[in-house]
Amino acid sequence: MKHQKILIRKWIDADSCREIKKLEKLCLEHEGIHLKLELDYKLAATSTAEDHLVDKANEFLYYIDEMLVGYLGINDFGGSALEVNGMVHPEYRKQGVFKALFSLAVDQWQKIKPGIMLLLSDSRSNSGISFIESTGAKYDHTEYDMTLSDMLYNEASRAGKGLVLRTAVKEDSDEISRQNAIYFNEGIDEQEPLDIEEELRRGFHIFIAQFDGKPIGKTHLHIANGEGGIYGLGVVPEERGKGFGRELLIASVEKLKELGADKIFLQVDAENDNALSLYKSAGFVETHSMRYYKLDKKGRDV
Repeated sequence: MKHQKILIRKWIDADSCREIKKLEKLCLEHEGIHLKLELDYKLAATSTAEDHLVDKANEFLYYIDEMLVGYLGINDFGGSALEVNGMVHPEYRKQGVFKALFSLAVDQWQKIKPGIMLLLSDSRSNSGISFIESTGAKYDHTEYDMTLSDMLYNEASRAGKGLVLRTAVKEDSDEISRQNAIYFNEGIDEQEPLDIEEELRRGFHIFIAQFDGKPIGKTHLHIANGEGGIYGLGVVPEERGKGFGRELLIASVEKLKELGADKIFLQVDAENDNALSLYKSAGFVETHSMRYYKLDKKGRDV
């Protein structure tokens, strides 16, 4: 008889990360899909303190005979929603593995945060979408993953207006929260206080964009294993249409290259035509599309 167990943790450690990445590689090769697990980001945040406490867990690992066959992770990026993504070994599907992990994740969600849960699936994953729809979640939006093409980027115009990027400091937390509320259509009270020093320890470099000494935008840059990501990039509404967005994007790319990024990517809402046009004009190309489905606090669609 096979021995089954589920480990529930607050953090992933290096050994767990290797196991998860091995399972991820197998799943990607089997289906040719993309997963948004954010493992490098999570590993950078690893803490050895009380990672066994269930009431603070966001990592769920399913083992059969000591082999990892299923994984589900909760990502919290500070807004009103938690993101959930995971996978099951191709040979262990339709055996209730992911259903068990998801049930535990929903229980955890009830404990740690109000608001909504976003369930993620690659647009090409029929099994992933089928499971999500079985939970009662309703389609919300699609995001494209875009990767920088060096050939196209080298041809992009770099003319600028003199935008200045400065490293964010503790005193910028309120300004960052204000801008996040604008860019993500959330109330300022839904933004959790940002610990800039902690974000840096996790690999995030946050910059405030200034023009004539006035903050007009921001960008969050993440670097891990030679891969650089651009997150939370935006220009405040009153300064849009002046070319600042393009200059901020190019400056973000250059900063990541300075930090040692060999590959640079970002994510964008598929319906954000202005952002899509901007990113494509700077040399980014679409590589994957991720579908987001929404649940409310009680597991009902919203």
